[in-house]
Amino acid sequence: MQPGNSDLCFEWKGPIADAGGAPERHKIAIERGPLERFGAKGAGTSVYFRDPDGSLLEFISYANPKAVKH
Repeated sequence: MQPGNSDLCFEWKGPIADAGGAPERHKIAIERGPLERFGAKGAGTSVYFRDPDGSLLEFISYANPKAVKH
């Protein structure tokens, strides 16, 4: 596998607003989000950013999601 060839998703246990600040505190730009998504546990809200190798990382929160159509 080449660097930047991965997409990883992690569940964030709190509000997604708290997750969005985590990458920014380390000077990592949020690429997309927050966006309403439908994940493994149902409706959620996600933010996306990239690691130093270019892999796409996602934090998804299922805390207080709005209805998401899928």
